[in-house]
Amino acid sequence: MDLKNKVVFITGATDGIGKETAKKAAEKGAQVIVHGRDEERIVNTLKEIRQINESVLGIQADFTDLKQVADAANEINANFDKIDVLFNNAAEFLPKREITKDGFERTFQVNYLAHVLLTEKLISKIKDTEGARVLNVTSMIHSSGADFENLQGEKNYEGSSAYSLSKLLNILHTYKLGRMYENNEVCINCLHPGVIETKLLNAAWSGGLPVSEGAETMLYAAETEATNGISGWYLENRRPMQSNPISYDTDVQNKLYNISIEMLKPFL
Repeated sequence: MDLKNKVVFITGATDGIGKETAKKAAEKGAQVIVHGRDEERIVNTLKEIRQINESVLGIQADFTDLKQVADAANEINANFDKIDVLFNNAAEFLPKREITKDGFERTFQVNYLAHVLLTEKLISKIKDTEGARVLNVTSMIHSSGADFENLQGEKNYEGSSAYSLSKLLNILHTYKLGRMYENNEVCINCLHPGVIETKLLNAAWSGGLPVSEGAETMLYAAETEATNGISGWYLENRRPMQSNPISYDTDVQNKLYNISIEMLKPFL
């Protein structure tokens, strides 16, 4: 896909890989929608990107507040006729269990549930746009199993395990949506952007490649012709790889999706 004049929406785009991806997409002539939770950081990011390309919009939403997520989606729906690329990128790492105002465990909500809500609200602008893509950012360290009695750390919580589980949920969501919309124009895939030097990585681990490498991997997923007409791929090192076996279990995909939609009913 040539990104020139395409509408590219990136969550978590005021820092790290998301911000670098937004800048590089703007360089390619895309109309970029920058999401962040902090208004000042959004304004500063917009100033940087407008030195490259004036066609950029900021959208504020704190993913710990699902009403803000729904409101942001409504604003985008009101102002755009289409979305060509949606990067569900925002994520965080929390060493201790926290509960949001919506009553969900924070890692589960920010890294997974908020993106399900956002995608559900925006899918009508995406699914019939020729060549459109939904790209869920996951990780090579995604979990190998999902305990539905402990999705939100109800029985036990450990920061890295919660993060890894959220990344598995991103993959399960990707594959479910890919099946749901297989007869539409949209391609729905997920990717591991690499081990990149970001605040999130440093919060839990250490080391990593520069954010420019992660952004290039993100843009590859948006631009490559290899995924034209294809959904349900997990991309790592810019090629399709196998995710953990549980992620291909359609019963698990369906159960997770149904539970998630039930949780999100007040906001849909």
